[in-house]
Amino acid sequence: MSASLKLAVFGDPVEHSLSPRIHTQFGRQFEIDVDYRKIRASIAQLPDSIARFRAAGGQGANLTVPLKQTGLRLCMKLDQAARQASAVNTLVTIDGGWHGFNTDGPGVMLDLSRLGIGVRNERVLIVGAGGAAAGILGPLLLDEPQQVRILNRTAARAIELAERFQHRGPVEGAALNQARVEGEFSLVIQATSLGHDGSLPGIDRNWLTPDAVIYDLNYGP
Repeated sequence: MSASLKLAVFGDPVEHSLSPRIHTQFGRQFEIDVDYRKIRASIAQLPDSIARFRAAGGQGANLTVPLKQTGLRLCMKLDQAARQASAVNTLVTIDGGWHGFNTDGPGVMLDLSRLGIGVRNERVLIVGAGGAAAGILGPLLLDEPQQVRILNRTAARAIELAERFQHRGPVEGAALNQARVEGEFSLVIQATSLGHDGSLPGIDRNWLTPDAVIYDLNYGP
């Protein structure tokens, strides 16, 4: 085994995270000794918390809700996906500073493919307009869906996100409580953080085609 790789996931909440278990298994697969921890930090606490982690030898980190956009300001360099999404979920120490990456989109598209869920020419509904939605939107549009609609509790945030990606494909935003869509969507992606506490956003069955799939970006109850 090689020297221990010190990693952590930061979030608020973070207790639900399975990342330590997952990354420890990755480490065993590739004969890397992984020390991966969960660290709870609010948006205000993140800069100091991650600085302490790095000072203690931290080499890489994941960010989960609600820290993916806050993490941008901590990075000396961003990859294209992170710049496009204005959100990071992975930080790596390179050349004395944090480099930020966003792997949400490629990860979701790979999983949809694994599950046999197609996107091309389909109508897709995304519920939520935070960092998770921003991370998946670019790769989703690359697969040429017929339409993507973003619904969010506040319309302005959904509209702003849609406008940022309109040059990449047919996407629009609206308020969740003002949605008027009947039997349109064959794929719904749940991108809010509500799943962490066992609740759900207001998804109306009438929005869906009879064979629609709902894909949750969160794991939990």
